[in-house]
Amino acid sequence: MSVHRIVPALTVMFALAARDAQAFFDSPWMVPTAPRADEVLSVNIHGGVCDAIFFRPGYPQITRNGNSVRIVEYGDHLTPGDELCVYGIGTLTEPIGIFSPGEYTLTVDLIYENYPFGYETITIGVVPFTVSGATPAMPVPAALPMWKFMLLGLISVIAARAFQMRRRSGVGASEASL
Repeated sequence: MSVHRIVPALTVMFALAARDAQAFFDSPWMVPTAPRADEVLSVNIHGGVCDAIFFRPGYPQITRNGNSVRIVEYGDHLTPGDELCVYGIGTLTEPIGIFSPGEYTLTVDLIYENYPFGYETITIGVVPFTVSGATPAMPVPAALPMWKFMLLGLISVIAARAFQMRRRSGVGASEASL
């Protein structure tokens, strides 16, 4: 078999075996999973290949209307199979704030430039979450019994040393009053 036939055959075989590049964003999720009113909530967004989130001044945009929260990230969204699908796969963790107890819905959107048509927005996901009350404050004892014992012992040692030094110097109660 000639080289002219092997090379095209191998090219076709490798092209069929290669995975297609896919644009993807997994469903976003909240961190912590059981948030409390005294904790900062963050949203995790996992994706890559043909989809990416970039830093751009003014983004992310986080808005709140009642119990509906929306975060808009800026990025890129390419058509699967595009030769520019070169983005790595990763997870972005974006803090969204501290919330009072209640039921909320977070909508995660991506705005990107769809040349020549202008900017487009896609919804990556909608995440319902519940914030429970703050963790009650635990009373902290001013001094534990062991510390009280150690402090009493330290004071006793210092007092005993002072008494010994006073006796050695020859200063007695009758001489001190002169």
